[in-house]
This record gives sequence, structure tokens and C-alpha cells, in this order.
Amino acid sequence: MENLQNCIEKLLDSKPVYDEPVPQIEEGGKRRKNKKLLAEEEMLKKKAVSDFGYNQNAMNIDLIKTLIELQRYCKKLENTIEESTMDYQKLSSGINVLKKELDTLRLRSTLNSNQIEKMDAGLYKYTEKLDSYMLSISPGIRNTDCPKGCIETDISDTIGYFDKIEAAKQSADMTELEKFCHTAMNKSLAAASAFDEIVIDFYGSDRYAAWLYGNLSKNSIYKIKLLKEGDIPSGHFSIICTETAFVPRKLMLKSAIVLITGEKPFEDINADELQNLKFLNDCGLHTYITLTDTTQKEFVAKGFRCVKNVAPEKLLTGEIIYTVEKAMDNAVPSGAVSYNMLKDSLENPETFYLTDADDIADYHKNRCEVYPYNALAAMESAITASVKNNFYPTGIVNACRISTAIDGTFNFIDGMNYVNHLNYENRKRIYARVKSMLEPDGIFIMNAYDSIIGVKIRSIRGWNYYPSYEALWTREQLINELEDNRFKIKFLIPTGAGLFDNLPAKYKKTPTEWIIGVTK
Repeated sequence: MENLQNCIEKLLDSKPVYDEPVPQIEEGGKRRKNKKLLAEEEMLKKKAVSDFGYNQNAMNIDLIKTLIELQRYCKKLENTIEESTMDYQKLSSGINVLKKELDTLRLRSTLNSNQIEKMDAGLYKYTEKLDSYMLSISPGIRNTDCPKGCIETDISDTIGYFDKIEAAKQSADMTELEKFCHTAMNKSLAAASAFDEIVIDFYGSDRYAAWLYGNLSKNSIYKIKLLKEGDIPSGHFSIICTETAFVPRKLMLKSAIVLITGEKPFEDINADELQNLKFLNDCGLHTYITLTDTTQKEFVAKGFRCVKNVAPEKLLTGEIIYTVEKAMDNAVPSGAVSYNMLKDSLENPETFYLTDADDIADYHKNRCEVYPYNALAAMESAITASVKNNFYPTGIVNACRISTAIDGTFNFIDGMNYVNHLNYENRKRIYARVKSMLEPDGIFIMNAYDSIIGVKIRSIRGWNYYPSYEALWTREQLINELEDNRFKIKFLIPTGAGLFDNLPAKYKKTPTEWIIGVTK
């Protein structure tokens, strides 16, 4: 293209091929002899040369125009080739990526089932996020196809289901398909066996209770049973609307949202009742919702965690439905005991509150000598080491144990198997110390036993087998507690799923504890 451009520029700059000659005049202004003959010859010469020059000039102009058009066409063709090349490169890159994926999946006659599970889990994850978003806008959307109080069991997404269907098309013998469906249904029904949790017991009679009950009855997917005097609770989850912190005895040991409608929540609540409520709150059973800032602050001052404040008008919106259903999905199972019941079952009640760091360390060391706590301790050690390697690759870590550190600043503070043995009031003091000692962008790590597994294993083995105070959390409660204490969540690692063999099958994938890292 450069050569063509140069040729065109030379043609445009060149002079015409022919210029009209100027008549020659003899000296003195006199013409040559035989003027007439000479004049005729001169005219014929001029005409021939003039026609040739004119035609040559015209041809050169046409040639320049043709070359300019050729230049434009070549430029257009060059752009087209460049665009096509880019498209081919993109296509080639996409094909290479697809080839790698197919190689990874080992696509031959059928896809590798493990990879299908991973893809299915990914799709489920993002579908779950979409469902959560829809529910936050309109919680009643799930009522469209599902009867209230009903769990749908669908085995069509079971690995191997469609392979069995294809095989059934080629055979009249349905034995294999029947066996497959029987096994799949057993697993599905076992995973969804908590039918008694589908009903939410509702207790309350003031105007705020009426607002919330009407909203839940209309929009929630769950059946809402209004408890009257003498009624027996139907499920393991309840909503309690009360002016004070009073919780009816028949609902005391059930997972619940407690809505406080008054401004004097601890009026007529004695010390033993208060201690029971704080203990059950720290086990993850009771989550409190207040309607005023003053009431919320009073709960926090008394040592309660997971206290949320909402405006009264929110009781008529979809947001409260979403909050209730999310709490219902994370309901702590039956088996909890009150603080007084626990003290009565212990041989030495004075050892229940272990606050001394050495006593807690000894208790944890003794417990970790047997399965499954020895396996859990190994996981905790591996995760802690991995966190240090990941966030401090140079190996330079200025670390301390919060249980023994007195002062100084550190970029890694370890609260493992110590902070979770303190009640919330003492945990808040530790959180304040951590914030004063933690360097900017430093990490504070602690473990938190899951409330669902924690309550269940204690109800099976016996609460008296766990003589040290131990707080329990659901995932959301743990995040809320640390954020309420002005920490930023850095990572959250579920740990120890499947370690306890004596738990029902539906708890197999529930983590035993959470290991969480935060920054200030």
C-alpha cells in the first residue's frame, strides 16, 4: 500500500506531458521565405502534436483516478482481512478453551459424574442467589406452586437418573429403574425428614403481633399456627411477640425469633430468668427483634447478642418475611436445656464457667485426645497454618494468643478454642482488646461451634458431658456478632462436616464449627 500511495503522489505532482509550443519569430520580425507553404506545414504539425498531448494528459488523469479507486478498495480489503483475522483469533481461543474443558471433563460417551456434580453445584449456588433476591422482593412468590407446609422431593436431579431412563427405553425390565428410584427416594426423604419443622408456632396477641401474623399467614411459604391458651407447639421453631423479654415455658427451649414490642423488656424478669435467656441466646436459639433503639440498647447492655432493631411498619413488608424464613431454615433442633437445668445436671457447677485461660487450655487439651475432637483439632491446626502461609508468605508473622497476651501490637492474633468458651459479655471485652492490639490489616482468627450440631450432639450425649461454657452460633449469627463489634470479615471456613457418626443423616453435610478471620 505504501508503494501504491507513493506512485499516486508522484503522478499528482508531475507536469502535463504536452505544452502548446510558442511560434518562433525570425530576427528583425521577418518571416522565412515561402510563407504560405511553411504556414500550412506548421499548422499540420501543431494539430497532430496537440491532439497527442491532449489525449495523453486525459489518459494520465484517468489513470490517476483509477489508482485512487484501487487504493480505496485495497484499504477496505485490508480492514476486512484484519477484522476477519481478529474474529478467527477469538474463535480459535474459544475452541481451545472448550477443548480444555472437554478434556478436563473426559468427554467420551458420557460426562464424568464428578464434574457434573461440580457444575450442578455451581448452577445451584447461583440459582440460590437468584431465589434469595426474589424472596427479598416478594417472599410469597414460593406459594405459587407449593402448598404451605409441604416439602417437595424431586429425584430427577440425582446423578444417573437420566441414564436409567435411557436404559429403560431399551428394555421391558424395569427392575433396575425401580431399585434406583427406591434408593434415591430414601436419600431424599431422609434429608428432608424434619416435617415437624414445617409449621411455625406463633405466640402473641397485641396489635404488632396481629400485623406480623397476618403478613406471615398471607405471604410465607410455611404454615403459621397461632397458639392459643393450652395449645401444644407443633414444630421446633416459633415466633414470640411479647412486651417484655418473657418467653412462655412451653416455647423456652425451641428455636425462636422473639419480637419485643414494649420499651421495658426486663420489667418483672428475675435474675434466674435473665440468666436462662442469656444462656439460650448464646446457644443460638433465640434471636431478638426490637421496635425501638432504646430497647435494643438495653438488650445489648444486658449481654444479649444478635439483637436486631426494625421500624414497626416493617412488620407489614416482605423484608420481615425473608428474615423469619431465613431463621426458620437455620432453626436449631430440639435438645437444648436451660441454664438452671444444666447446673442441676453438673457434678460441680462451679467449674461450668471456665474463664481462666489455663483452665480452658487444659479442658480443650483433654477433650482433643479422643475422636472426633482429635480429628477436629488436626483440621484446626492445618487451617491455621494455611491461613498464615497464605496471608504471610514471607514467613514473618508477629503473632500472639489473645488468652495470654498482655499488651503490644500484632499482625496475627489467635483466639482459637478460647473466645468460644466465654459468654458474650466477656467476648465483647476480648473483641475490644483485639481491636486495640491488632495492626492495620492484621488478622484475628477464632473458631465457633455450629449451634445446630452443637445442640444436637449435646442432646444425644448429654449436656453434662460438656462441663465448660461454650457458645454456639449459626453462620449468620457469627457474622452478625463480629460485624456488630465493628470487625470486617476476611474469611469464613466451615469445618468438620461428617465427623459425628451418631447424628441423623440430614446433618451429615452441616459443619461442626466455623473458623473465621476478621480485620478491624
